Amino acid sequence: MRRGIQAKLEGRITGRVLYGEPLAQYTSLGIGGPADIMVFPGGVEDVRAVLTLCREEGIPYLVMGGGSNLLVRDGGFRGMVIHLEGVFTHLHVEGRRVWTGAGVRLSRLVAFCSKLALTGVESLAGIPGTVGGAVKGNAGAWGGSIADHLAEVRLLSPEGEHQAISLDQLEFSYRRSSLPEGCVVLEAAFDLEPGDLVQIRRRVSENLLQRNRGQPVEWRSAGSVFKNPPGEYAGRLVEKAGLKGLRIGRACISPKHGNFIINLGGATAADVLALIDLMRHQVREEMEIEIELEVRVVGED
Repeated sequence: MRRGIQAKLEGRITGRVLYGEPLAQYTSLGIGGPADIMVFPGGVEDVRAVLTLCREEGIPYLVMGGGSNLLVRDGGFRGMVIHLEGVFTHLHVEGRRVWTGAGVRLSRLVAFCSKLALTGVESLAGIPGTVGGAVKGNAGAWGGSIADHLAEVRLLSPEGEHQAISLDQLEFSYRRSSLPEGCVVLEAAFDLEPGDLVQIRRRVSENLLQRNRGQPVEWRSAGSVFKNPPGEYAGRLVEKAGLKGLRIGRACISPKHGNFIINLGGATAADVLALIDLMRHQVREEMEIEIELEVRVVGED
């Protein structure tokens, strides 16, 4: 970072700032080199100030929430990381509309709605990460997605402008949204339906049980590595290619689920990327199917 950035940054925000902070401790995979600058904003105005400074100085930035769908390369991130977990954590209800801050964990959102006997988000049970990242990536499971009951998203544009975007202004598809690149989600609203408390809790429990049975939740991972191609499951393709259980370094294709790479302890991003390349290559060669990454890869080697 060029001289003077530190003084400009710390003079504009109230939150914490760290330099050369290893990102491994902030990702669910437990992997990642250092960030040049890591900001823990104290609120909306801090985020706006950081976005403005990055634009003025031409500094690349990365917005992080729970770090659950992220692989940071071993060389780290050359720029500024805006870490939102621990901020924007409000939850409240207005009739059937639930407002949630972008930093709220999905597990907390599901528990909150279940307690109020509001149905619609049970399919999110067990999905790691925060609301902001889930909305941007249209996270989902068991045939449902977070966009199914989304009503409105409030965000800061890359220029620091506050925007409220309703569902009819957005486009969602499988693990994709039309939210602007580089925006920072602040909060989201969901319109839910009253339901039977017992039935809601049963669906949540069933989804959690199914996830625990079928996925390597006991290991550190970044969740599903690849998106499911049309009419198929990426994990099944990897299994057909005979790759389950394969290790490179301390990274391993889960013996439990072929679409998960787990960190056995001490794995590097290079280990994981080598497995990703192998999985892609073998599925392409043997099944003639191109599988697309779901995990976001950032940083430098």
